[in-house]
Amino acid sequence: MDSPSPGIITEVRFKKHKGLHDSDNRFVQEVIKVVTSLDGSSTMQFKIHSKFPTRFILTLMEPPVMTLDDMHQIFLMNGKIISIKVDLEQKELKIEAYKHNEETKKKRKRVAYDEFDVPSGYDLSMVDKNDKKHINGILRNILGMTTMEFTSRIYSRASYYDLEIEDVETLNVAYIQEVVSKYRAFITHTTFDYPQKKFKMQIRRNDTPITTISHRKKLKIR
Repeated sequence: MDSPSPGIITEVRFKKHKGLHDSDNRFVQEVIKVVTSLDGSSTMQFKIHSKFPTRFILTLMEPPVMTLDDMHQIFLMNGKIISIKVDLEQKELKIEAYKHNEETKKKRKRVAYDEFDVPSGYDLSMVDKNDKKHINGILRNILGMTTMEFTSRIYSRASYYDLEIEDVETLNVAYIQEVVSKYRAFITHTTFDYPQKKFKMQIRRNDTPITTISHRKKLKIR
């Protein structure tokens, strides 16, 4: 096996990071254990930035396909997490957390976001009339993520729609959680597909029974 680059560690060679407390190192190890249990994680690498006095950043490079449930599991591991951010273009997952000796009495703030109208020329012809209200609402919320343009496509299936977004800037996972929670009756699956550099949502059709519900780049019209 080739030696990892400086500052990059692999799962099998992970050792306690000198700049972190034991409890922070345990958190890092648990994150690594969870993500390396997923299919497609064999090429993933890690680096830790601990030079900040009060916080550290764990970066996972080339992670596998991850769901919103996987991200939520990481949030549950540590009450000191500041943010989890997904960069699909660079194929990185960044987890920022307060260090062990930092008091975090305040709860993590809910992420505020705006809504923007879907461009009038955006093609929703594949969406049934009864589904346009919630599809449009989901798109309005996604448009509030960034001021940058991104590419989106909707594919119509028998019982749901596949919404795929690419060429998108860094996504704040807490923001995605808010949107999914708001439309939890319709969004049944949320995926961060690092290999394909795509963010995906599976959206239930209005006439499909509810089964399992998972916990501004502008639209580039094509």
